[in-house]
Amino acid sequence: MEKWMKKIKHMKTETWILLLLAGVLFLVISLPTGQDGGRTGSADETQTDRSGSETAGAAEEHMADYAAQIEKRVEEILSAIDGVGKADVMITLESSGETILKTDESSDQSTVEEADSEGGQRKTTQSSSSSQTVLFGSDESPYVTEVRCPKVTGIVVCAEGGGESYVKAEISEAMEALFDLPAHKIKVLKRVNEES
Repeated sequence: MEKWMKKIKHMKTETWILLLLAGVLFLVISLPTGQDGGRTGSADETQTDRSGSETAGAAEEHMADYAAQIEKRVEEILSAIDGVGKADVMITLESSGETILKTDESSDQSTVEEADSEGGQRKTTQSSSSSQTVLFGSDESPYVTEVRCPKVTGIVVCAEGGGESYVKAEISEAMEALFDLPAHKIKVLKRVNEES
C-alpha cells in the first residue's frame, strides 16, 4: 500500500490530467443518451448519427430528403408574404454534409541535454503526437459527435407575384437572410398560372 502511495505522490500533472479525462470519457459514454435513433424532421437542426459511415446511396437519399424539407418550408414562408401568392422553390446543396468523429489525441515531448568533453552543450527536443478515432459499442462503431447539414448554394423561386419588382426584392432579401447567399445565387421568376 505504501508503495502505491509513493507512486501516486510522484505522478506528473500531465498524468493526472490524462486520468481525469479518461474518467470523464468513461462517464460520458456510460450515460444514457435518450435518443430514439430516428432523425428529427427539422431541416435546420444539426443531426446526430451514430451509424458510422453511410453508403453513397443513403447519403444521396438523405440529401434529397433534406432539400425537400427546406423547399417545403420556404414555400410555406413565401406564401405568407403579401403579394407573393403560390410559390415553387428549388434549391441546390453544396455536398452531402459533414460527419464529425470524436478523436482521442495524445502528444509526448522529451528533452535531452548533452555536454561534450570540450565544455559545449547540446539540447535536443523530440515531440510526437497521435490521433485515434474513438470507437464504442460491441460493433466498435466510430463515435460521431455531430453531422452537419449541407450548405445551400443556390435557390430558384417561381412565384405568382414574381413579376413585380418589389415582390422580387422581398423574396430575394428573405432568401439572402435565411441562407446567407449572395444575391446572384438567388433567382426569382414569375409563376405561370395553371389553367384547369
